Amino acid sequence: MNKFLSFFKNASPLILILVSVGIGIVAKIIEIKFKNIAMGLQLITFILFLYALKRVGDKIFKK
Repeated sequence: MNKFLSFFKNASPLILILVSVGIGIVAKIIEIKFKNIAMGLQLITFILFLYALKRVGDKIFKK
């Protein structure tokens, strides 16, 4: 679990956005048969994307 959390803390925002897009694509593919799972994956995608945008904002506005 520690390695999992450290990946998200140390990964660049670009990698986080790419992971988010990948999860979103998988969610759209499985949406037809497994709507509940796809909705959960879309929620994870949204949260991960917002976290990556927050990290980008922190880097831009850091003084």
